[in-house]
Amino acid sequence: VYRNPENHPVVHVSHKDAAEYCKWVGKRLPGEWEWEAAARAGHYGPSNRTLYAWGDDDEDWELASKHANLWGPGAFPHENDALDGYRATSPVKHYPPNALGFYDMTGNVWEWQRGGKHKARIVRGGSFVDSLNGTVNHAATLGARATIHATTTTANVGFRCAKAPKRRTEYHYVYHDEELHGQLAVEDQFGKRDTIPQMGWEDQHVWDEEEEELDDDALLKLEQTRKKKKVVKKRERYSNEL
Repeated sequence: VYRNPENHPVVHVSHKDAAEYCKWVGKRLPGEWEWEAAARAGHYGPSNRTLYAWGDDDEDWELASKHANLWGPGAFPHENDALDGYRATSPVKHYPPNALGFYDMTGNVWEWQRGGKHKARIVRGGSFVDSLNGTVNHAATLGARATIHATTTTANVGFRCAKAPKRRTEYHYVYHDEELHGQLAVEDQFGKRDTIPQMGWEDQHVWDEEEEELDDDALLKLEQTRKKKKVVKKRERYSNEL
């Protein structure tokens, strides 16, 4: 029996129970892309991938035991020497965090993810019964992934909650030629638009370096037809959309 078991991850919890708890605290289960981005902490892309948060050596158990709670070099399931200090789960902050400050993204317990099907819910991260290189159960790399039934409750499956920051809508201004694309849409207080300009009008004007300079009358006419329109700036996806 562990001392201070409240510091260990919650286990023996089904996918639905984990999702309901996250909802109860105002959060949710993480998405799989979101989880892996947090686990890799910048180590992603074709030229910047690593097997583990601490490096790529899948044979150096002594180094791995300082970073993650995994099954050691002993034969499974009887030779658990607890060389990393624990025969089962370990306290959440026992091992150092990764570069983004997340703990236990490798090992300790598998973690439920958002999505999947009832008979094949997704778990990520590996657990204390998985090995460094896959000689015992799964290879607990940053890409470790498995699917299990949603009702599964075991001692090596847990979860973590996630929450994305509130998005702020950003705007910018672009020119709109009313002669070419019609009058700018006017939106009333109820969100109704009287006219809607054609799509794809942005950046259609190409300046010719050999064009003659416009006189004052031509410039005035251009300013009357080219008006600025406030549009929503294209945004990046947030973690809760992954």
